[in-house]
Amino acid sequence: MPKLMRFLMIPVALLAVMGMAQAQGPYNLTLTGASPGGLWSRIGGGVDAAIAAAYPGSTVTYQTSKGGLANIALVSQGSVPMGMATDGELAAAFNGQKPFRTPIKNIRVLFRVYTPAARFQATHLLLNKDFADKHGVRTFADIVRKKVPIRVAINRRGNMDSDVSRIIMEKMGASIKDIKSWGGQVVYAASKEIVSLMLDRRIDLANFGIAYRHPRIREIAKGITPILLNVPKSVVTEVARTFGGETCVFKKGEYKFSNQDINSVCIGAVVIANQNMDTQLAYNITKALLTRIEKFKTAHRLIKKNTTLGSLALPAIVPHHSGSARYLKERGLLR
Repeated sequence: MPKLMRFLMIPVALLAVMGMAQAQGPYNLTLTGASPGGLWSRIGGGVDAAIAAAYPGSTVTYQTSKGGLANIALVSQGSVPMGMATDGELAAAFNGQKPFRTPIKNIRVLFRVYTPAARFQATHLLLNKDFADKHGVRTFADIVRKKVPIRVAINRRGNMDSDVSRIIMEKMGASIKDIKSWGGQVVYAASKEIVSLMLDRRIDLANFGIAYRHPRIREIAKGITPILLNVPKSVVTEVARTFGGETCVFKKGEYKFSNQDINSVCIGAVVIANQNMDTQLAYNITKALLTRIEKFKTAHRLIKKNTTLGSLALPAIVPHHSGSARYLKERGLLR
């Protein structure tokens, strides 16, 4: 069983010291993720378990942060040795797109923690059926056509998922400015807060990226009757391309409250390091994840179901670290 992870807010200077490890182990490393108790913290536990099994006496400390955008900056600055980020966040950083002012080119991928196809970050548009019945709404196009005064919640500012949700609505004809002009409202909140707002009837539509059948989705479905709104294929294709993700589908019947196939945008995530990380250290970290894959798979039921040697090696827009690439090529998993 993975050892208990320590959820800490650690000063940057101390993190830098903790990140310095001898290339042969044992290791005392830090991995920045997001909020404690969420999916990424579980993944952090899996990384810790794999590295500890490969190099006894090693510890990976999970550090809470504001998410992938913050993690990219921390890794780039050399403040932490490892961080998690989504494909969309990596694309924005590497290309110098908002919120980054200039391209960040000194980050590298160690390994992938989940692919877009695993549907860990899949956009859900959940509409309260009571609200839909009141306004005669069955599709997002109905909301736009009728200019319905809808209250929408999307993820917090600074989280790339917030941008995905916002742009999806814009592409379907409802910018934030439009929604407000119809008498509606757009609220920025974390996923847990979005659930509370939905159950308290303080919002009508939850628009956020979250894992398929995540407990928060089930919680919403227990408290209200939701309608899962479809997104046109052209929209999900364009948004997925913009954010380095893929189009994906919730099949009819996968959710009891959905009686049709639903298009969505799905985005994957990776663990990154600074390009200046010791080559042997990067090699050994990647080796630990692949040789102790069963330990990593204890992190989450969907990780166990979807993770393979091949999925850990799948590339991203940012190149693999030279040490990681060397190990993956030795295993025949990277050209």
